[in-house]
Amino acid sequence: MLPVQEPEYFMKRKIIIIISVFILLVGVEVSGRPLSSELDKMTADEMAPLALEDSMYYHFDEWFGRFQGEINRLESSPPSLENRVELMKYYFNYTGLLGELTHALAFTSKYKIKKVSADFLAYSNRVKDLAHEILDDDSKTLGQEAQAALFLGAAEGYIGIFEYGQGNLFEALVNGFQADNHLEQALQLNPSLVDGYFGLGMYRYGNSRLGGIGNFLMQGGKDLRQVGLNHIEHAILKGASALPLAMKTLAWFYISEQINPKNKDLPVEHPLSQTKTRQNAWALLIELESRYFKGPAPYPHFKGNKEIAMMKALQYVLDKNYTEAGVEFKKVLKISEHLKSRGLAINPQLTSSVEAGIKFCELMQWEKQDDTQNSCLKVQEQIDFLKSGGSMVEYDSKKIRSELHAIFSDALQELTEKMHC
Repeated sequence: MLPVQEPEYFMKRKIIIIISVFILLVGVEVSGRPLSSELDKMTADEMAPLALEDSMYYHFDEWFGRFQGEINRLESSPPSLENRVELMKYYFNYTGLLGELTHALAFTSKYKIKKVSADFLAYSNRVKDLAHEILDDDSKTLGQEAQAALFLGAAEGYIGIFEYGQGNLFEALVNGFQADNHLEQALQLNPSLVDGYFGLGMYRYGNSRLGGIGNFLMQGGKDLRQVGLNHIEHAILKGASALPLAMKTLAWFYISEQINPKNKDLPVEHPLSQTKTRQNAWALLIELESRYFKGPAPYPHFKGNKEIAMMKALQYVLDKNYTEAGVEFKKVLKISEHLKSRGLAINPQLTSSVEAGIKFCELMQWEKQDDTQNSCLKVQEQIDFLKSGGSMVEYDSKKIRSELHAIFSDALQELTEKMHC
């Protein structure tokens, strides 16, 4: 297993994250995006972080077009090793953008668009096939071998996550195991490929957090949550090309740890305590807002990022700040409606879940209402909604979903006692 730094106390971690990310990025062009003529001359490695950043603003079409254009060019070019390496990267860039599109559309195991899912698997498998070809080529350099292992592991990780969401546990485990091996191989060959730490971090944390047979088979049942979090943090500090995705992921993981029953009795100074994970989540959410969403919108069609708003809504719920939570839930609803107006097929369940979240927040501010009896009836309606399988947040993992369910359910039960319903 690759070495990782020991857990740090929050204040040091927060300062390092914010200052280091700023220092790493001040040299990047932030006053305006590159001109079209400049983009035409860029490599796959140079385009990838720009496309991922634009996905934060739901700006997809231009990048799908650019990636497909480069794929067409390289597929018709001589099959040199250099061309195959670049083609592998463009296949992966296309896959990654499709992955972000599935988040924007709020895919779950119950809701997906067949073409998007089919394309996602097709391009992921193209990455795998080309990576294997490169690894089997005796003329490859050490650098090309490391890159092939990195993109192979990343594609396998993507497929593993996708298959898990579809309920295909065996396929998810196989791809996850292969991803782990190939990402470690890539980092052993070239430790500067820091995006590998992001992939490994997701794998280590995700397996440990979900537990069960998957963690037993893949990690011997070990609790590697902190190892995973440290890996992702390392990728952020070193300026991974998938920086916005890594920051979003780490913020969500810290929110996830606040609802984790295993952390309930941890001392405050423990890095996974509710106090520390709350501080870390807010530090990342504030940094994301500052980095990507301050100032004029980069595109006229951008009305806000619903994933960030949803994470803030959940964090405010955990903080029992229901006024601000309601504001963020309403942002999610407004952004979703705007994306629908642009033709994006957003999961209809997202709307009903968010509307339930708004009602929940309004009920939790019952002191502002005079009619206690009527409020009691509304609270009971929300409790019945949850008992019947309703949810304020859609999530595929039964474990995480039940933990989120408990947060809302327990708050409503406490409210009924407070109101003497």
